[in-house]
Amino acid sequence: MARSEAQKAADKRYREKTQDRYEHFVVNLKREECESISVAIKAAGMTKADFLRWAVEELKKR
Repeated sequence: MARSEAQKAADKRYREKTQDRYEHFVVNLKREECESISVAIKAAGMTKADFLRWAVEELKKR
């Protein structure tokens, strides 16, 4: 399905607004491992980003 001109314009405004603010953190995991981690994170009431920030703070405490 093609995007309307209004949707394209909104996408462009969003890209311009968020450009250089975010960076992807990519990791490859086995499917079973990823599922297990995702379940644990969700059970803790966290997002993946929340979990990563929490884990970094825990590492800093060492």
